[in-house]
Amino acid sequence: MKCCAMLSMIFLSLLLAACESPSPAPPAGMGDVYPAPLNDPQISVLSPALRDWLAFSPAVVIRQPGRPLHVQVPVRNLAQRQYLIDYRFLFYDVNGTELEPTMGWTFAALQPKQILRLKAKALDDRAETYRLEVKWAQ
Repeated sequence: MKCCAMLSMIFLSLLLAACESPSPAPPAGMGDVYPAPLNDPQISVLSPALRDWLAFSPAVVIRQPGRPLHVQVPVRNLAQRQYLIDYRFLFYDVNGTELEPTMGWTFAALQPKQILRLKAKALDDRAETYRLEVKWAQ
């Protein structure tokens, strides 16, 4: 009998512990360990295996009043083999807000040791800056 009473007490205490309401507040967001601007680079290689094999030169940025921003970023394939990539440019206004619509991915074949210019023109003349994203081709 004592054993049953003891088991009942343990069961009730476990049941009460499970019924306690969690904190009503959501957990706080974690701060970024990389300080700005390093946490949002202008050129981002999304596929980690590509990072060691692509080298980017300074961009050619053409701004003309009343016309959309035009960008060309030279990229060199440092490897001895062909790489098939997709890339896209994201454009931002003077406040850093991403302009819509977001451009789709563009395919490019990088031959060994080749330099290729990745090009895009903003769809909106409010574009002030850009971000280039590169990944393996799908």
